[in-house]
Amino acid sequence: MVVRSNERTSMVGGGFYNKNSSLQALVAESCGGLVSLADIHGKSVTLADYGCSEGSNSSRMIRKAIDACPEDCAITIVFNDTPANDYNSLSSTIDRALRGPDSKSTRRFFSLMAPQSYYEQVVPNEFVDIGFSTASLHWISRLQPASGNLLPSDADVSAEVLADVLRFLRPRYNEVRTGGHLLLSFPVDGELNLKCAYPSIFQCLKDLAEDGIISQEAASKFRLPFHFRTPEEINQALVAVKGEWQVVEHFNRDVAHPAFLEFQSSFASSSSGTPDPAALDAYSKTISGGFVAIIGNTVVDTARLFQDKTSTVAGHSAETIRSKMVEKLQQRLRRSDFWKTPLGNKYVFLKLRKI
Repeated sequence: MVVRSNERTSMVGGGFYNKNSSLQALVAESCGGLVSLADIHGKSVTLADYGCSEGSNSSRMIRKAIDACPEDCAITIVFNDTPANDYNSLSSTIDRALRGPDSKSTRRFFSLMAPQSYYEQVVPNEFVDIGFSTASLHWISRLQPASGNLLPSDADVSAEVLADVLRFLRPRYNEVRTGGHLLLSFPVDGELNLKCAYPSIFQCLKDLAEDGIISQEAASKFRLPFHFRTPEEINQALVAVKGEWQVVEHFNRDVAHPAFLEFQSSFASSSSGTPDPAALDAYSKTISGGFVAIIGNTVVDTARLFQDKTSTVAGHSAETIRSKMVEKLQQRLRRSDFWKTPLGNKYVFLKLRKI
């Protein structure tokens, strides 16, 4: 049995995730807006973003959060992600966002990086005042590639999804100061979702295999590395940690993908009943880039794991696999009817206070 760990997987770097994560950006800003002046005590505050990726969305979230901080406040920010994350891109992104010419704040910022799985403790005890995680808690930490299913089966993930939340929350209990907060968002299973694009993803992988970019085995055994929990599964986790964390805020919100809203606007103005070709091309390109930014490295990992050493597949670089995937996925989306279905996610937002 082959077990693949996602704890060292990262989003696609080099600025690609920053440019292709507009849905996540909206969610990050919503999470940052949950910080209030009452959460800030003293002349200094330490924030931590668990799962920061390249930092664009993290910076937007933190800018919202620091609006609640006094102007004379010194702010330490811990940026955490897996060791595979693009920390060069992260460093330049946060420098531009927090210290660049467009930054009007007089507050002092101190940035720290913690390249480590957030299923472990990543900073000292009682170090963090406010922690965030907005776009990563739906990832499955361990999954076994298998043939035939678009998503891991319920049997594969039923115990894993609860264990993952608890494995995330328990180290945070050590790291967050008593009275401090965790602000979390979970994409959950709902009427608004991303599933209309899933068939095109798997058709795209078959196209890559037919073109010799990845092996047939890799195409058949790839599994999406995330699971959209039900609200009941999240409630189950909250019950398990009720002696450690108090629920301060808990609400649901549908977040439509900005590209869908833009496409829908152009389609509404059409009298033909069919989408404008240029608008559909732009929409398909954006969604293709968004998915590859998220799962592109996981596709590369699967291609490496199941490579056909007797063919040219073994010689393709990660960049080639990802760029070809963007191209093929855009083509598949363009030819599908995914545009007929609203695209986005339902999110559960939580503000937890350490007891």
